[in-house]
Amino acid sequence: MKHLLSLLLAVGVIVGGGWLVYFGPYYMDSYTMQEVTETTALTMASFGVKRGSQELAHQLEKREIDYITAEHCELVEKSGTFSCDCEWQVDVYPPLIGGRRLSFSAGAAAGKDQRLVKD
Repeated sequence: MKHLLSLLLAVGVIVGGGWLVYFGPYYMDSYTMQEVTETTALTMASFGVKRGSQELAHQLEKREIDYITAEHCELVEKSGTFSCDCEWQVDVYPPLIGGRRLSFSAGAAAGKDQRLVKD
């Protein structure tokens, strides 16, 4: 029984470590993209859509997220609210289980008062 638990624990650590290596970076980028969309929405609320577009490109370059581009994002000004919504997909090919497509989205909106609008 003791050996079985040790074996299960070892398998769990290997599987968890493999998940972190192959999928973890993309989930971290998703978390980072939430911050990027918030910064972009706040910039748009302060300086307009054109400046927000420039800020989006700057943030993606600064954070070295090269597989997500400005084309994955939509910047909209509507009724005094400025929003930045991004959607993207990533194909990941870990060994043994084949390819997986991960889909992500991040978005934020800010009002003219330069505060984030909560949904």
